[in-house]
Amino acid sequence: MSGFSTPAILLRRINHGDHDLIMTFFSREKGRIPVIAKNAKKSRKRFSGLLEPFTVLELVCRTPRRGGMPVLQEAAMQMPFAGIRGDVLKTLYASYWAELLCGWLEEYRPQQKIYRLMYYALRGMDRSLAAPGEMSIIFQVRFLTLAGIAPRMDGCVVCNAPVDRMGPKGVFLDLEKGGIVCNGCAASETRTRMRIALGTVKQLAWIQENEIRKVQRLRLTAVALREGLLAMEAFVPYHLGRVPRSLRVLQQLRRC
Repeated sequence: MSGFSTPAILLRRINHGDHDLIMTFFSREKGRIPVIAKNAKKSRKRFSGLLEPFTVLELVCRTPRRGGMPVLQEAAMQMPFAGIRGDVLKTLYASYWAELLCGWLEEYRPQQKIYRLMYYALRGMDRSLAAPGEMSIIFQVRFLTLAGIAPRMDGCVVCNAPVDRMGPKGVFLDLEKGGIVCNGCAASETRTRMRIALGTVKQLAWIQENEIRKVQRLRLTAVALREGLLAMEAFVPYHLGRVPRSLRVLQQLRRC
């Protein structure tokens, strides 16, 4: 049998039979990988306190010669991010990000920039460098940018009018067209279009253009925070093709 060792973030785990766990990790070197931990629920000493969501672990796995899922042999803690799991709201935001990665990324395709994004987003939320909502906006904007499907924020997607010439009345974010639309081109309301302030557009555009290390201490205005969450949590599911279950729970909790 061959094997590999890699640092990885635990995105998801599910029970498999009476004793095993099947987990989805996001590895810096290997991308998204499924791993099975045999007898993980039966043996408390072997992986005690390690296999928790959003932890960063150093994995040692073996790969069966006849194919199949890699088997977890050893795991060592690198970053526990316990401050996330101790907070319900932070846990839901992290669960939403993890569900996006599980649904969007191909298995065994390295995505080192997205790995760094997830790592620093978890780290920033764990250390309260930004409010959970602000960090989620940053994560979603940067994720869409790295995935190559970020909404156009520098000008109208219809007439190409630059943002600075659109006037003070605000613009629209058009989910179907993939960017902002000026008032002149927004002749009629549609279900895929929402009004958004120019100040919000400019802050989201700044996030698009800068790495998370620089923007994670950003303080959004109240309007930008509200509109940014609405915009990203509409744009991402629209292009994902479904509304993540964790996002539904998160939005319900915020309403309460």
